[in-house]
Amino acid sequence: MTNFQLFIGLLLTLTMIMRPFLYKPAAEHFPLNLSSLFTSTWLIVCLAISFPWLGHLYTDRFIEISTSPYLLLSALKGILLWVSVKLQQSINKQSTSSSAFYTFVSLALSSLVNNIFFNEGLKLFQIFCICGFGVLGITFIIMGDAKRLSAKNKIAFFAAIIIGALFSVQDHLAIPQVGWYAHLLYSSIFMFLTCLIAKVSKNDFIIIFKNKTIVTAGAFFGVTEFLIIYASINILPVTFVSMFMRLATPIVMLVSAFKYKEQSWKNQLIFGVISLALALPLILIK
Repeated sequence: MTNFQLFIGLLLTLTMIMRPFLYKPAAEHFPLNLSSLFTSTWLIVCLAISFPWLGHLYTDRFIEISTSPYLLLSALKGILLWVSVKLQQSINKQSTSSSAFYTFVSLALSSLVNNIFFNEGLKLFQIFCICGFGVLGITFIIMGDAKRLSAKNKIAFFAAIIIGALFSVQDHLAIPQVGWYAHLLYSSIFMFLTCLIAKVSKNDFIIIFKNKTIVTAGAFFGVTEFLIIYASINILPVTFVSMFMRLATPIVMLVSAFKYKEQSWKNQLIFGVISLALALPLILIK
């Protein structure tokens, strides 16, 4: 790994550390639908800004992509993204560490699903890691900060895990057929349309473009989503991108322990480190 690749990797880690804390004020002070609205809106803004440089990824195959049935998966992902952001924000409002921790369990479930449907050939010890995540997820509900979650948010926690795994399947099927740009474009548009159907007001749009906290969170998410995709395609192997992103979770949990008094730092560190140890074989060993 070159110094530049390491720099980009650490930048991805920093990105994933900052995201839940930037989204926290929106979870605490605004309706959940607003988080889905500003996320989809700023993604569309970033897509529009990038179109002169990246639009050819869609326009060069416009008819082929536009008539592809795989765009239905992109549309479905957009609808599920609307649900997912609301679930994450509901959890984040009560427990930031839980909103970060669930991604580990979702990674394990997606690995299992991909192995079943796409024959990715998981090794025995990787299946052991997946089983370990199942046990760890239940333990986190009982002994980790997720025990503070309301009954509604405990359901949201497990729902977010399942939806996260579905995203992996949708990406696996759709991106090779329509490309990442069209997949991101259509999922963002359908996420936005779902927000409109769920009812938004004129004041909501004023907030997402004028409230500094919301603008910062939305713009940061949009720009860093492009960074993650660009790094996956041009700079780092996808496995290393995933690894660097997962490195953020134990740090988020530690910061949450000190900043929001979410359990003790030792409790958070134990769950974070065990999760990372179980995740690395799934990410790095193929």
